[in-house]
Amino acid sequence: MNFLIVDATQRELMICLGAGEKRFTYLGNDSARRHASMILTKIDELLTEAGVAIGEIDVLGAVTGPGSFTGIRIGVTTVNALARASGAKTVELTALESVVFGKDDVIALMDCKNDNYYALKRRAGEDEYLAVNASELDEARFNGLERVYYLSPDPSGAEKVLLQKVGKGEFTDLARPFYIKKSSAENQK
Repeated sequence: MNFLIVDATQRELMICLGAGEKRFTYLGNDSARRHASMILTKIDELLTEAGVAIGEIDVLGAVTGPGSFTGIRIGVTTVNALARASGAKTVELTALESVVFGKDDVIALMDCKNDNYYALKRRAGEDEYLAVNASELDEARFNGLERVYYLSPDPSGAEKVLLQKVGKGEFTDLARPFYIKKSSAENQK
């Protein structure tokens, strides 16, 4: 199986290509402001390096959030366009799922600045996404949970989540952005 995962949700752009047993990864340290201008070029470079055409990709993975509002849209739109052009199946995954893969009774935390976090709480196999502040993490509902901090995109973790979802047949016709909380513009309405 050939797969391609795109994550433009963070400052670092991540593109992970699986071509059979071989893996090719781009993890850029560039500014998030350049994702739109770089994403297709970097995908093309990985495909060329692997000797794979976009039509040979079986599954496209879209990291749908949480993260940068614009970055989420860039990554999701790119995956949807490539899926439509290539006929590949699409899987949605979140940036936080790779942090908690294979774990239970855990909370993954992504720093949103000013002591605020996007969180994925997994307890007894059930997932709950939250926006919390540092003081809320001391509440009883978080007792007994291992804290894991999201630091940067994880190609290996994203691959594990993607393959698990493929195994379960969790495909979507259209990847959609995932926002844990409303944007500033939505809040001002």
